[in-house]
Amino acid sequence: MQSYIQLNSHCVGKSHIAKAKPCEDYSVSYGDSSLSAAIISDGHGDSNCFRSAEGAKFACEICLNLLREFQGITSHITDIRQSDFEQNVRSLEREIAACWKKKVISAAASNPFSQEELGQASQEIRAQYVRGENVERAYGCTLIASMVTKRYFLCIQIGDGKCVSAYPGGIFVEPVPADENCVGNRSTSLCNRGAEKLFRHYYSDILPLAFFVSSDGVEESFDAAGLYNFFYSVAFWCRQEGAQRAVERLSELLPKISEGGSGDDVSVSACLLPDEEITPPKQSLVQVCRKVKAVEGNLERIDSMIARENEKIQEKVKLIENAEDELESLRKVLADKESSYYAACEECDVLKAGVDDLRHRRETAAEQMKKAEAFRSSAEKFWFAEYRRLGISGFPADDGDQREIARISSDKSVFAGGDIPDEGTSDAGRTD
Repeated sequence: MQSYIQLNSHCVGKSHIAKAKPCEDYSVSYGDSSLSAAIISDGHGDSNCFRSAEGAKFACEICLNLLREFQGITSHITDIRQSDFEQNVRSLEREIAACWKKKVISAAASNPFSQEELGQASQEIRAQYVRGENVERAYGCTLIASMVTKRYFLCIQIGDGKCVSAYPGGIFVEPVPADENCVGNRSTSLCNRGAEKLFRHYYSDILPLAFFVSSDGVEESFDAAGLYNFFYSVAFWCRQEGAQRAVERLSELLPKISEGGSGDDVSVSACLLPDEEITPPKQSLVQVCRKVKAVEGNLERIDSMIARENEKIQEKVKLIENAEDELESLRKVLADKESSYYAACEECDVLKAGVDDLRHRRETAAEQMKKAEAFRSSAEKFWFAEYRRLGISGFPADDGDQREIARISSDKSVFAGGDIPDEGTSDAGRTD
């Protein structure tokens, strides 16, 4: 079998440091002439799982021992597609689950839970632990393991995290089917009842150039493309600088990944062929489809925005149409007002001209009045002098004439025309 380089590292996450909690991730890598294996286990951060760090360590150690046994059991198989390999894999999963449960129950019996530990659990779970029930929950953890022999490549997994394998041409894939029960902070676990039925697996006689397993703390710190590029970087360091330097760089980088990403504990284990160059990862079909879907989603959002803007445009068009109708009506009113305005201006000019004419006539009448007053005063002096000279004591006229003289004496308008009218002529200019 072609020899793989093995490397692994795990470290406490930023959030665990802040809470003074230990690292609950564990990682193992192994290689000999017959197999190479990469294993990680992620203990649950749940307060009811206060010994999950131990559980993760137990899981990795038990899994490695059973993988070595499994290689021996299956070493005679020449074609995994023509054998009962599937049953062998399921038997391996059952053995891992059973051995882990036996181990943690024995650990709890030899080292009973302290009052401080029990104080972390919920009231219901604490009561179960005190009764000696469901104690494996305190050690709850996930498990991912990949191994390669000269005949096959095998991956098994329970819970969340990532298993990635790399092939020639920059092909990076996630061979293990996704678990629909792993949603948010909820994950399947070795502590679940019937855990042996919750494993997923993948096997093939096509051997990868490299394979990587990591906890969800690493997975959640990258998108798919970023995660593949991270694994590619690990392979590049290993090829260019050697396994020891690659482990050092990985150990330096993992705390930064946690700090800048998920904040959770982080662990990575990997096996790589040293003489095979791993090319940068191509975009997977899933990544391409996601990008297409993202573009489609963006297009739909833009179409929706366009539709909303068109609705606004239609509303504005209606407002413009209504405003145009109103504006046309106002134009007509304005035209009528302008017509009335100009007519009033013309009438005002006529009236002003009439007033100017009347003022002129009044000035003329006033001049005539002055002349008439002077004429009357002269006439009165003349006639009264004549009456006195002739010894006439009263007016030589009947009562009607006396009244007319009196009226003439008091009515200044009679003399408005200038000269006093002749006797026998009325103020209308007609003779009797």
